[in-house]
Amino acid sequence: MNLVEEDPDIVVLGFDTTLTYEKLEKACHYIRNGCVYFGINPDWNCPMEGGKFIPDCGSMAKLIEASTGKFPDFFGKPSKYTLNYIIQETGYQPEEIAIVGDRLYTDIAVADQSDVTSILVLSGESTRKDVEASDVKPDVILEDLSEITKML
Repeated sequence: MNLVEEDPDIVVLGFDTTLTYEKLEKACHYIRNGCVYFGINPDWNCPMEGGKFIPDCGSMAKLIEASTGKFPDFFGKPSKYTLNYIIQETGYQPEEIAIVGDRLYTDIAVADQSDVTSILVLSGESTRKDVEASDVKPDVILEDLSEITKML
């Protein structure tokens, strides 16, 4: 498959810190005209140094959805494709796998409805308040990654 700028068969939306109006216009045009539409990840925000966040792929997808009425099928976390890939590539059974992350709606959600152990670290985006409000619940909540060694 060739990467093209005009008349693509597929539009793939990824995290893009150089996003321009021209890129959005093209993507929306092709999506409206029937292109297959995928997204890399549904993350709303990308954490930056100093506790700041910038819009991530999920936020960009919502912008495109507002214009086209179409939301992409994501193949990054929490897509079923991600967990299936991990199981296939590692050869481990779900009950032998632990997913560690700082986002309920991606990292922890990839393990939801499975036998995979989910470990939420509170050093990133999600908070205890988010856990209380969410349908996705981690198996374990830790303040940060350093606490994992205490569990071993």
